[in-house]
Amino acid sequence: MKALRSFLLAILIANITLGQMTDSAENKEVIYYELNRTVYKDKLRGFWLGSCIANWTGLPTENARTDFPFFTDSDFGPGKYDYVLDQNPWGADDDTDIEYVYQHAIEKYNNYMLTGEQISAEWQKHIGLPKLWVSNLSALGQMQNGAIPPDTSLPENNPMWDMIDAQLTTEIFGAFAPGRPDIALEIGHMPVRTTAYLHSEWAAEFYIIMYSLAAIVDQSLSRKDQMIWMAEQARKRVPDWSYIADMYDFVKAAYNNNPDKDNWEKTRDEVAKRYQHSINDGYEYKYPWDSGINFAASMVSLLYGEGDYKKTIRIGAMCGWDSDNPTATWGGLLGLLYGYKELQVQFNKTDFADGYDIERTRFNMPIPLDNFTDMAERGIDIVNDIVINAMGGLIEGDNWIIPEMSSEITVASVPETKVSWHTIEDNDPGWKFKGFESYSENWNASGATLAKGYANCTAELNFTGTAVQYYAYRSPRGGMVEILLDGTSYGEFSLEDHSGIHGQYYVKIFEKLDLDYGNHLIQIVGDANDTEKTIDMLSISEDLNSKE
Repeated sequence: MKALRSFLLAILIANITLGQMTDSAENKEVIYYELNRTVYKDKLRGFWLGSCIANWTGLPTENARTDFPFFTDSDFGPGKYDYVLDQNPWGADDDTDIEYVYQHAIEKYNNYMLTGEQISAEWQKHIGLPKLWVSNLSALGQMQNGAIPPDTSLPENNPMWDMIDAQLTTEIFGAFAPGRPDIALEIGHMPVRTTAYLHSEWAAEFYIIMYSLAAIVDQSLSRKDQMIWMAEQARKRVPDWSYIADMYDFVKAAYNNNPDKDNWEKTRDEVAKRYQHSINDGYEYKYPWDSGINFAASMVSLLYGEGDYKKTIRIGAMCGWDSDNPTATWGGLLGLLYGYKELQVQFNKTDFADGYDIERTRFNMPIPLDNFTDMAERGIDIVNDIVINAMGGLIEGDNWIIPEMSSEITVASVPETKVSWHTIEDNDPGWKFKGFESYSENWNASGATLAKGYANCTAELNFTGTAVQYYAYRSPRGGMVEILLDGTSYGEFSLEDHSGIHGQYYVKIFEKLDLDYGNHLIQIVGDANDTEKTIDMLSISEDLNSKE
């Protein structure tokens, strides 16, 4: 230890020290940095508090404005939408609770490289309805029926693969690998691929990289320049052909070219026109909870927020679409960067509640009412393990001594890929219903709509493609449906399920993957019993090479 300390050079501030040595085995210079564990515990506590403040500040506007006219700064302030600071305890929500489950899983299995089997086991034990949506819910249903991540994120298994979910459930893996985004991406890979694929995967990785870099960002830079540096580093990971890259580049250029840095609404409106009202760079808007549109919105609040916690969260809450998610992401990042004590200074408030009510949304947890202090302490234990066994670092006293990443962040080596699958919702005008009706505000269902029918109900739809999948909601009330494709019956299928009182969403009831390319007719015919029949969506592939 004394020999190691002799070459460490104190050249940065804020408890970060860099040093260098020659690796005799490879005859190359190794750069080290030193982080204080007590300081980092305060930062992890700040991550949890910052995430919760931002999450609950953004929730009141979640999906409230998903098109013009959007909210503006004039809608925020006392007596309007405002910062939420006084929860006691802080309620869990899907922007923080799955990260909590992942931390618990790492502790339980003593394994920071969670396997697909471990993730499946912990999801099924702790995560479920009614507070679960979109790709998370689709992935869980697959796990309940035997699938294991990463298969749960593939488009042919998960029609919600390109939604926002992983962007709000995996940032913590960056915090677990301070200063080492290469390690952060490794330990976060399977959790990300539980629900995300390609573009949505890279959006999640973008955030993970920024969280990791928060530990070593140059403290001499302004907060604004720190944010830009971290974002520029994260951009290196995203292939240029991905619409995530286009979104970052577009918003950055719009920000740079806007002389009025307080007029973030101008860029938000340009984002809506380019990506929601037009198809650009391979992105076609589907839902307000798309990965793409919310990533673009998050870049608006990141850049115009300029590293200021309050400003960033205000813009995120007013930006539109799934507004609680980007706010929680940046609230967590800035909380990690600031630390808990500095968040107290930001709000001139020293009596924030420390409690965290995980039981609000997740069940069978060993500590139903936890607290940020203990959560941060357990997080330090995880980082200890990662520093020693994943990074090849050391612990000396109250400090981590960590070898710097040996190379630059590299772009994901995936050739340009076009996913052939697309969804047709139950409320699509192409459906011909007799006895079915599509109901809105079914928030757990795809597109928040679900078609229901009862005795002798029928539905049919013409589509063009080479494959079709029928997804439905199964419940204790479910009945039987017959599936006919181009006039040929493929049998009867049960929509009955007794796995829980809430049933199962996003269940793949039927698929036919070897159709000749062309027009086809699918018919869904309910039995004569007065049981519930449902249609959530169809997923259609137009892959012309699927039969080769």
